[in-house]
Amino acid sequence: MTPGFPVSLFERIAETMDCELLLETERSGPAPGTDPFADGRADFGWICSTSFVDLATRQQHPTIELAGAAWVPLDEGSGHQPIYFGDVVVRADSPYRRLEDLAGRRVGCNDEISLSGHYAFRLAVHDAGADPDTFADLVFTGGHHQSLDLLLDGQLDAATVDSVVRTSRSADDVGVDGLRVLGRLGPWPVQPLVARTGLDPEIRRGAVSALLGSSKDPAMQSELRAAGLCCFVPVERDHYATIREAMARLG
Repeated sequence: MTPGFPVSLFERIAETMDCELLLETERSGPAPGTDPFADGRADFGWICSTSFVDLATRQQHPTIELAGAAWVPLDEGSGHQPIYFGDVVVRADSPYRRLEDLAGRRVGCNDEISLSGHYAFRLAVHDAGADPDTFADLVFTGGHHQSLDLLLDGQLDAATVDSVVRTSRSADDVGVDGLRVLGRLGPWPVQPLVARTGLDPEIRRGAVSALLGSSKDPAMQSELRAAGLCCFVPVERDHYATIREAMARLG
């Protein structure tokens, strides 16, 4: 989730949950073929919901389960719910007005695992009747901020980015604030906190309870708001059913 979201947020989360923090900055979930939960290297993780669906529902022996907590964006479009969007953005002077206009164009994506920064765009293209593999030139930038930077620099025609990251950065970046949102893909369930299958239930409940109770703590509130978030709330497995269905449509 970082560098899209500040490292300091996860440092505060780890301290609250009494966990050691290990950061994966290359992608928004475990790389295909790797699973830090399978061998006990990780007990908890904050990962993209597509990774949660893949590791928890699409294999015979799931290595993770929903821990039971997620964050709520400040973005008004989220309606005070744990949902967000994939924002497809272009420069203000761009001639592109619709998703269909991006055919054959260079579109920045976060990484191949990201929901808001990849899967959401592929699904929108698929549902529009086009082939996600050939519709546009997808450029994997390695992060939402990198996608925004490359778009502003003129190296991309458009980018699909996490709506929370975009709106948060827009608050103090005039360049990002000036980008035009061509479309909002979603809403989608936000990235969840997950727990290793087989983790001691008492450890899990204690850590999650501490996190949910920290929303009103001034230090945590400061970190949340700096990241474009407002609080932590309980979530259930059914909250992620739409992603399971969407991934099934893509195959």
